[in-house]
Amino acid sequence: MGDTGLERAFEKVRAILEGDVEHPGLTRQDLERLVGYPERGEGPLAYTLPPQPGLEGVRAVRFFYYPRDPEVTLIVEIEDKNGKRHLRHLKWNGLAWVPPRGGLKSDLTATRETVPVGLKEIRGDFYAGFTLEEAQALAERIRKGETAGEKYLLCPTDRTRILYSPSISPATLSCPRCGTTALLHKAFPIAPTTNYLEAKLEALLEEQTRLRQQLEGLERYLKRKLGE
Repeated sequence: MGDTGLERAFEKVRAILEGDVEHPGLTRQDLERLVGYPERGEGPLAYTLPPQPGLEGVRAVRFFYYPRDPEVTLIVEIEDKNGKRHLRHLKWNGLAWVPPRGGLKSDLTATRETVPVGLKEIRGDFYAGFTLEEAQALAERIRKGETAGEKYLLCPTDRTRILYSPSISPATLSCPRCGTTALLHKAFPIAPTTNYLEAKLEALLEEQTRLRQQLEGLERYLKRKLGE
């Protein structure tokens, strides 16, 4: 069964953007007045719709305006009662709101959003090509900071991380939340390990001992010379 509150919210947003028999659709100029552009800066700028009929079944509806982006002018965010964010990306073509290039989700309908087959979600991250046990083990290593150098994909829109096994080609993956295939290739930062730090400390102590022995030898030599 679908989320009727979410469906009504999408219908309301579609009516706001496209217009209905009683009201004209929202234009780019209307959106700029809502978000306070350019008075509030160059963006991105946000506007939260006030409570109104049609939005009772969701937590919030937000418009994010990107005045400088050549492809995406508006991101609509609908937060459902469970706190999940549903994003839609739109571009203003001078007359109407249209889908942007790049495969970003733009349909103003409450489509069923499920995790694609083969992906497992743990703590907000997605895992491709792993068994559940492998994904859970990797998630635990991430939590402990033990994944230095591990590669993953990052969605530039909603910051979703996708970790993939060597058997998966990253080019075949897309963001499970917004659908974009324009993912960034990232890797967890390589930080010094405990063993590395211990070895470094041991080397410094050895160097300190060597220098102290040299100074002591020099001190004995000077005493002999000065005592002559």
